[in-house]
Amino acid sequence: MNEKKLPAGARQKLPFWFPMAWSTRAVALSMTMTMAGFMSLYFTDILGLNPAIIGILLMVSRITDAFTDLIIGYIVDRTNTKLGKARPYEFAIVFLWLFIFAMYAVPASLGTTATYIWVTVCYFLQNSICVTILYGNEPVYLVRAVKNPDNRTKVISAAGIYQMILVTAAGMIVPQLIASAGNDRSRWIFIVSCIAVPCALIGLGRFLFIPELKDAEEPKEKAQIISLKSTFAALGGNKYIWIFAAMYFIYHFSNGFSGGMATYFTKWNMGDVGIQTWLNAAALFALPILFFVPKLMEKWGTRKTLQIGLVIMALGPAIRWIGGTSMVTLIIGSLFFVAGAVPISFMLNIYLFECMDYGEWKNGTRVEGSMASITSFMAKFASAISGAMQGWLIVLVGYVGTAAAQSDKTLNGITMLYNLVPMVCVIAAIIISTKYDVEKKLPEIRAELAKRHGETGTEEAAGE
Repeated sequence: MNEKKLPAGARQKLPFWFPMAWSTRAVALSMTMTMAGFMSLYFTDILGLNPAIIGILLMVSRITDAFTDLIIGYIVDRTNTKLGKARPYEFAIVFLWLFIFAMYAVPASLGTTATYIWVTVCYFLQNSICVTILYGNEPVYLVRAVKNPDNRTKVISAAGIYQMILVTAAGMIVPQLIASAGNDRSRWIFIVSCIAVPCALIGLGRFLFIPELKDAEEPKEKAQIISLKSTFAALGGNKYIWIFAAMYFIYHFSNGFSGGMATYFTKWNMGDVGIQTWLNAAALFALPILFFVPKLMEKWGTRKTLQIGLVIMALGPAIRWIGGTSMVTLIIGSLFFVAGAVPISFMLNIYLFECMDYGEWKNGTRVEGSMASITSFMAKFASAISGAMQGWLIVLVGYVGTAAAQSDKTLNGITMLYNLVPMVCVIAAIIISTKYDVEKKLPEIRAELAKRHGETGTEEAAGE
């Protein structure tokens, strides 16, 4: 059969544009992390909000994600439309950027209490609704848009490269824009609007160009079998998704904490928040790693690749701490921190597929959206806890956002928070990774699944 007559995702060799189109949503979503790095600084130094109070409010908002995450996974698993199971939910990216803009565009006429309420509600709508949807539909969309399991790995890797290039470029530009805005509230709002509009439009690229494959959709009869009770039973009986979820929580906690404290460190300890441009540029040197990670996974295995990455990631804050305010060690440490995170951050779906296969083999029920929602919840819960702890701990070291200068005690405290907390957290993830041994069981598991699928007349690949 002429492959060109097949849908792009069903071909053995994907067209060159496919990974680029797939990465559009990921790029738009990753840009929210760039903006999150300046969120605390905006709240404390521009709006004059108390960091401890805002930390508590945002943490409470994120904790509610426990409910929305589980709900969206269940909904995606049972969705059956002409557009597919996961594709219709891509529109959430537009609303996500709308709420991000609204969070920064706080009306100047609001009082302090109303301002707290405004930013908390906007934050809730972003994370408890929009990000929940976008994380929940991701692996389900990939499974149904790309037929060949090997091509999925290639798509993830290639999309990660495009994502890192564009997001790193933005990470170099945005700090300079923020530095130029200073304490001018209107300039902050203008900068956010210039980022939000194109990101919302770019984020729809995947929806517009990549359909779900018709033969990848589950029949209605199967969708009806996956009840809420069986979903919870399948998740509860899958130990590996919880082991991986714990590591994923730690990754997002350490990454969010480090990113948030980097803003304070560059502004007060280094004297220029624009220095983050060069720290973010370090990610470009980690770019080649994305080319090799799939091959390393084939050679070393998924667990060993993950563990080596975590070790490299832990070295990053240690190097930064040793070097103090040296630009050389700051850049090298940032490079290590970003490079080590590549396996767990960009290859997430590979680990989810392993957990899905194990869960179906052990429990007889394959849940995809719900399993993705677990990692989505962990990512957002980690962000909530890291944001709250930043607020509490920075107050403990004597930080005053509206002050003209910070004390030596505060500057030393910022240095410690920027480096020690992320380093200790990643070391904990390394210890947990020793329990993630599902890989050695996968050949037997996938052979058994292939046999089951053959007996039931289905044509699903064993790797799905």
